[in-house]
Amino acid sequence: MQLYSYWARTTLDCQNVAGHWFHLIAYTGSDESVVAAQAAGQQLLQERHSRLLHDEPLHDYPSGTAPLREQLEQRIVTEHGELIAALTRNRYGSLVLNAPRVMFLDVDSHDLLEPPRPARQQPGTPFSWLGFLRNLFAPAPPPPPPAPAPPQPDALAQLEMRLAAWLQLHPEWNFRLYRTRLGFRLLVTHQLLGPGSAEAQQVFAAMRTDAIYVRLCQSQNCYRARLTPKPWRIGWQRPAHPFPYDTAEQVQQQRQWEQEYARRSQDFSVCELVGEYGSGTVTPEARQLTELHDAACLGGRKLA
Repeated sequence: MQLYSYWARTTLDCQNVAGHWFHLIAYTGSDESVVAAQAAGQQLLQERHSRLLHDEPLHDYPSGTAPLREQLEQRIVTEHGELIAALTRNRYGSLVLNAPRVMFLDVDSHDLLEPPRPARQQPGTPFSWLGFLRNLFAPAPPPPPPAPAPPQPDALAQLEMRLAAWLQLHPEWNFRLYRTRLGFRLLVTHQLLGPGSAEAQQVFAAMRTDAIYVRLCQSQNCYRARLTPKPWRIGWQRPAHPFPYDTAEQVQQQRQWEQEYARRSQDFSVCELVGEYGSGTVTPEARQLTELHDAACLGGRKLA
């Protein structure tokens, strides 16, 4: 997981080789202190300024390797002190569980109901002017009667069919299935599995996991599960200031926002348990995170 305990925002006003002014901003993190994060930001800005002076393009991070700029709320460790997860607050204020090896999958209903793409047509016969003119002036044949559309199973049935097919090939696997506001969440409990592994890629594809979610898991080297509602679904707005906060006043405003957000969240749940599918095997790490996840997300209230 690319998470930091401390973050800082640093700025630099400077000129490029042509004398044009730039306002540079860097967000940098550290597990040591805010001062260390600020020092890293100043160094990064100096490097960017040097690139401007050499007429080189600015790049914040190599593609897909930027650390996740979120406020770290808690590190989750086992009874032996091993780090297995972390709680962060995302950009719109929800608490998120980040787990590097306990696999969560985010599946949207519309992805499950999307029909398969038609196969690409094979090249036909060479173009013929005679055939073109014959077809152009020939009377159009009556259209054939539309074929009745086959009944389509709902999203849950589609996902359960995919789970059954996967478990037929991999009977040792075990899934917990949850329904969310717009789809489903799967929790893999029988083994620990990194998001960059070949097995993870296979199950991502087999369950039609949301593509944006997959890319985020791979870039951050961890899975993510939102534990609290999205604020606009509970009649509340996003936080007024992005993290990290620049002033003590912004910190105070954020604390007030969190208090009201927590009060409004009490009437909502994030997901509901549909069932468990597979071998029933649960690793100690998965059991610990399942208990934390279910305590935060379930409750039988309106999903948000």
